[in-house]
Amino acid sequence: MENELLNAVITSYSFDYRYAEWREINEDILQDEKTPSEVLDKLYEDNKDNLRMLRALSAHPNASASLIKTLSGDVNDAVRWGIADNRATDPDILEILSIDNVEIIRYRVAQNPNTPTRIIQRLAEDPNTLIRSGAAINVFAPDDVFMKLAKDPDKTVRIEVARNKNTPADILEILAGDPEGDVREKVAQNPNVTESILLTLSVDRDLDVREKVALNGKTPPEALKELLYDNEAEVREGVGTNSHTPQEYLAILARDMKQSIRSSVAGNSGASGEILEKLAVDDDGYVRKAVARNEKTSEPLLTTLAKDADWRVCEGVANNPAAPAKLLQYLSVNPDTYLRKAVASNKAAPKDVLLQMADDREWMVRENVTMNPNAPLEALMKLADDEDWRVAKHVISNPNMTLEGLKILADHTNYRIRYKARVALLRNDAK
Repeated sequence: MENELLNAVITSYSFDYRYAEWREINEDILQDEKTPSEVLDKLYEDNKDNLRMLRALSAHPNASASLIKTLSGDVNDAVRWGIADNRATDPDILEILSIDNVEIIRYRVAQNPNTPTRIIQRLAEDPNTLIRSGAAINVFAPDDVFMKLAKDPDKTVRIEVARNKNTPADILEILAGDPEGDVREKVAQNPNVTESILLTLSVDRDLDVREKVALNGKTPPEALKELLYDNEAEVREGVGTNSHTPQEYLAILARDMKQSIRSSVAGNSGASGEILEKLAVDDDGYVRKAVARNEKTSEPLLTTLAKDADWRVCEGVANNPAAPAKLLQYLSVNPDTYLRKAVASNKAAPKDVLLQMADDREWMVRENVTMNPNAPLEALMKLADDEDWRVAKHVISNPNMTLEGLKILADHTNYRIRYKARVALLRNDAK
């Protein structure tokens, strides 16, 4: 059965895309990570002299081993760049590209997760700053590379070490004392940062560093208390946004003169019902909108906010996945396109509401229906015939599309729908 489906996909490509525009080939085939390698091979055979096509093929994650090997020796730098960046590239090919005379290619090899450790270690010694920064980016770089590059003379390299999610805490502690604020800022955001480091950075002289500490969920309460009264609004806003900020601190920030800070508290999932009730009647529409978007806001408050005089507040309710069905039904017939668009994208929107919105006069609303994971099959099949491709193109990838639906669409009159359905059937068969 799989061979039959694969033949159908290749036939669909061969007859329907041979003379298609670049935009269509790029969107339907090259940007689809699940495109069968056999189709990519055919695309290569038909476009060996098309540099734009070769560049896209070289970077495709489903490119076959033979295609990657062929393109790795291409004379054009952009094609070899794609191969160096491709996670499907064999380590042996990456080793060859690691001594390429083009710096950007060696940089991409240094970043590639498939690059062997010994090559990363060698590239970490490269005299070129760009290439050393590539080694610092690699999440599979060994600790000795992180340690060496944490002391690199160039701050761009140290920034990448501080940013890397696999950099150990002991190395982050070294970087927390870096003279460059940009480096310390990345330390404050790193998932491996410790409470003790955050406590130290909470009194940093650099505004951006303190802001990132304020936003970090690991920041201890004593540090947040220090930042609560920071002179800079951005820092206090970070404390207001942090879902681990104690209620007593949020209550103080909810009375702040700055609208942005009250809004940060209003959108905080950890804010108490009492705080949200007070902010729901704030004079500023942006603050009320943040309450309306907060999933912890009570149903009575959402009901009130859905009738707010400011349309942006109503839109906040329409976007809220915790909004009750009756409110989403109410907002789904609002004259404002953006309100209806928000309802159509809300994963809590009832199926009958989405089916009704499949007939909306605005393509943006219909498009959001096709991307909604709660869209019923009846709506999807109807929208597969939509005259606007921006709407129809999402139908196949919707999680509610069924096997039976795909079989029907595999013979659709629109060749792009037909091709996408056949590829989806092939993927389904391969599971």
